[in-house]
Amino acid sequence: MFTFWSETPGRRGREVAADVATWAWVALWSVVSFRIHEAIAGFAEAGRALERGGEAIQAAGGQVGSSLAGVPLIGEGIGDIARNAFTGAGEPFVYVGAEFVDLITLIARVLALLILAVAIVPWLSRYLPWRAARLAQLKSATMAIRKRPDGTTPESIEKLLASRALHRLTWEEMLSHSRDPLGDFAAGRYAALARAELESAGLRPR
Repeated sequence: MFTFWSETPGRRGREVAADVATWAWVALWSVVSFRIHEAIAGFAEAGRALERGGEAIQAAGGQVGSSLAGVPLIGEGIGDIARNAFTGAGEPFVYVGAEFVDLITLIARVLALLILAVAIVPWLSRYLPWRAARLAQLKSATMAIRKRPDGTTPESIEKLLASRALHRLTWEEMLSHSRDPLGDFAAGRYAALARAELESAGLRPR
C-alpha cells in the first residue's frame, strides 16, 4: 500500500519535518499578509468618511430645498437651486472619497499578495520539486518491489536489489551498509546491499 511518507525513519523524519515546516511557513505568511492587508485597508476609512461627508451635504441640500419649496411664488425655483447647489458641492467629496477607497483597497491587496509571493514562492520552488521527486521515487519503488510478479522468490528479489545497489549507489552509501560491498556480492551475500537499495528508495526490508 502506497503511503505519503517513506518507511525508513531517517527519510520519513525529514519528509514529515519538511511538510510541517512548509505548512507552518505558508500559514505564518498568510496571516502576516492578511494583517498587512487589513492595516493598509484601514486607511480607506478616510475616503469613506469623505464620501459620507459629501453624501451628507447632498442630503442637507435636499432638506433645504424641500423647506424652501414651501415659500410662496418663488419657493419651487429656489428649492431646486438649493438642491442643485448642495448636490454639486457634495459631488466632489463623494467622487474623491470613492476613488480614494478604491485606490487604498487596491494597494492593500497588491502589497499583501506581493509579500505573500516573496515569502512563499522561493520556499515552494525548492520544496515542491524535492517533495514530488520523493513521492515519485517512493511510489515507483513500491510498485516495482512490493507488487512483484507471482513466482518470484525473496532470494531472487534480494539478488536483483543488491545488483541494482551495486550499479546505482555511491561507494559511500554502500559502505554504510557493508564493509566489503564487492566481496559480499561476489560471495552471494546480498542482504546488506539489498537493504541499502531499499533504504535509498525509502522502503524497509520485509
